[in-house]
Amino acid sequence: MTYPEGFEPPTRPPTTPPPETIRVQDAARPLFEAKGWMKLLAVVSIGGGALYALTIVGIIFAWLPIWIGVLLWQSAGAAEDAHATGSSDRLLASQAKLKTLFTLYGIVTLVGLILAIIAIIVLGGAIITGVRQGFSV
Repeated sequence: MTYPEGFEPPTRPPTTPPPETIRVQDAARPLFEAKGWMKLLAVVSIGGGALYALTIVGIIFAWLPIWIGVLLWQSAGAAEDAHATGSSDRLLASQAKLKTLFTLYGIVTLVGLILAIIAIIVLGGAIITGVRQGFSV
């Protein structure tokens, strides 16, 4: 087809992404490569939670390692799907599970630190009270 002078055929925008854009498969690769370790830790965590549930006191806290294991397993599966299909939704789902996991670990760590500080203060007070009353340590 010939165009009159001064007119050019319509041009299409480039189909290649800009160089700074990263593919979903590339973004999912680190989690995809770690999926085996994530699943191993998930199985160990769920197994530990099941063992905790067999004890009287452990049944109160057994949900925590089981939940952690489920989050790890789901994150590994979503990362595997994201790498295979290129789905950004599955990659975001994997990252959301990891965010929940790290948030949970952070809360448990803070609670543990607070309880440890309280225990140190109570134990220190008991020792000081005992020494003042003549008990030896």
